[in-house]
Amino acid sequence: MKKIKTALYYILSVHILALSVMTLQRIALLLTNLQNISEVETKLSWVSSALLRGIWFDNVIASYITILPLVIISILGLCNKINKTILKTFNIFYIAIYSIVFAIGMADIPYFNYFFKHLNASIFNWNEEGATTAGMILQETSYYIYFLFFIIVIILFSFSLSRLVKKLLSKYQENLVSKEYLIYIPICILLIGLSLLGIRGRLGYNPIKTSQAYFCDNSFLNQLGINPSFYFMRDVIESSKSHHNVDNIISEEEAIVVVQKALGIDKDSMELSLSPIAREVIAEGEAKNMNVIFILMESMSADLLTVKENGKEITPFLNELINKSYYFENFYSAGTHTNHGILASLYGLPALFDRNMMKNVDIPLCQGIPYILHQQGYRTMFFMTHEAQYDNMNAFLLENGIEEVYSEENYPKAKRVNSFGVQDDFLLEYALDKFNEESKDNRPFFATLLTVSNHPPYVVPDRFKSVSNDPQYQIVAFADDAIRQFMTEAEKQDWYKNTIFVLLGDHGKIVGSPTYEMPLSYNHVPFIMYSPAFKDAPQRFMQLGGQVDAFPTIMGLLNHSYENNTFGVDLFKTTRPYMFFSSDDALGCVSDEKFYTYNFKAKIEGLYDYRTNSPENLIEQHRVEADNMKIYSAAMFQTASYMFKNKLTRTHSASSSSIHF
Repeated sequence: MKKIKTALYYILSVHILALSVMTLQRIALLLTNLQNISEVETKLSWVSSALLRGIWFDNVIASYITILPLVIISILGLCNKINKTILKTFNIFYIAIYSIVFAIGMADIPYFNYFFKHLNASIFNWNEEGATTAGMILQETSYYIYFLFFIIVIILFSFSLSRLVKKLLSKYQENLVSKEYLIYIPICILLIGLSLLGIRGRLGYNPIKTSQAYFCDNSFLNQLGINPSFYFMRDVIESSKSHHNVDNIISEEEAIVVVQKALGIDKDSMELSLSPIAREVIAEGEAKNMNVIFILMESMSADLLTVKENGKEITPFLNELINKSYYFENFYSAGTHTNHGILASLYGLPALFDRNMMKNVDIPLCQGIPYILHQQGYRTMFFMTHEAQYDNMNAFLLENGIEEVYSEENYPKAKRVNSFGVQDDFLLEYALDKFNEESKDNRPFFATLLTVSNHPPYVVPDRFKSVSNDPQYQIVAFADDAIRQFMTEAEKQDWYKNTIFVLLGDHGKIVGSPTYEMPLSYNHVPFIMYSPAFKDAPQRFMQLGGQVDAFPTIMGLLNHSYENNTFGVDLFKTTRPYMFFSSDDALGCVSDEKFYTYNFKAKIEGLYDYRTNSPENLIEQHRVEADNMKIYSAAMFQTASYMFKNKLTRTHSASSSSIHF
């Protein structure tokens, strides 16, 4: 019996060892996020609860892995066939499988620290840019500690398993005898039953779900308990079925009615051939054929504008520019990725959660500001730092009104600093030279400059390292100064006085300690419009707005007539009751005072007083208000999904428009 007891002891030992490693990884995640529990009063109690929930979720993954060796060893034990080769084979199996689990757990730490969410299926949106993504990871030196930790863990885990087998093999020789089967069989059945229960995670009707990790009003602690592999596995399974959507909230028919009412569209006067949101905007008076330059600033959260390091602002130029511009205080990005920012800011379309609409093989034809201005005689350009095919940008942009795309392929190799190509200062300098060339033919131009320096891996010039001890603030100071240099040089050019400069974040980033699972700093971005032609600037506006509003708002400033087939409104003429946005797996909506969130995975809703940064969930006290915000935002997403599905993001009338000068 000793031989079989030892084999089962081997299974349990590996199981416990794996749980220990996963717990250490969770503690590492905790230690890198202590700032997110600084306001928690009962730290020991709440952290302990989160860690215990973590072991619960870890056991689910470990049980999935344990069940196969356990069943095989149980069967082989009945035949007295357990030997050295069997145990060593399972050592190889365990090392291979747990290497993947530990790798996900280790990669999850820096991913979570950047996105404030666990590693998920959205990473496959970049599988076609494997070389660029790998370069980004390998060039970010702060990730090296995680690589090292992973290698050490695998070496120690492998060594422990080898020692375990060696130790166990030296302790037994006997096989089972007939009477011992009466004990052996029930033990095996019990252990297999416990493993199956471990896989389900609970005795209830439904197996364990991520919502079981939520137990308090601290978003970080709620997420701390979720096992990264469990989260990733569930998200991949769900993503393989379909993308996150709001079908369970509102139907397409109901959504369209809500959106038409919100946008002031008379559905009875619409032509059947048009999109459900298409409407003619007729300008009065003379059109202004001014140049328009969009600067989409990488990861530029509005919260960064208030950060001071060593007693000084880290964005002195942007703050100075705001003081002579039109500035919208309460402006939000559509999503949390650059492709979302491009689609919303230029084409007025919402970010559909974890989907990257630019990467569709069947490229959606959109009707945003590049397309409309190109139809109206503008030269249209787009400048990026990296290779043109990243996120399928080149194909998408050329199909949607951009005439000229400038990318890494156009720049000297000596100027490339990492996998994302050139730095912001060179990009802006290069674009300035192009503007000088293009302005000679007196044709107005529209240009978008997509910066990237404020994205890991950070390449911080030495002169900005004294700004702060934190590289993420050093690089923001550099990005701010690159824009300062560009604007200073632009002011010297003849075309400057006839140009509108639009500066906004493509999305934000985590600044400080997030209060909510859906960090507002990731969607709250600056929206600055500056021109020497604005005689009534500066002005600050408090009304709600979002990236989808950039197109109609700029068209209003230009006083151009056009067909608006977007979800945006002219912020100078229309007041929004709410602003909606998303992250990969959550829906968000803000009013002047409240922040509504809906998490698709956990099926959890929240309503918060974000003006006071309160973590208290007010959903039950304000159910009607929460439902109104939920329906409003869900209707926008559902209608956008309907338009993409039915190829209505560009209307026939727009496609047949002629270019005029």
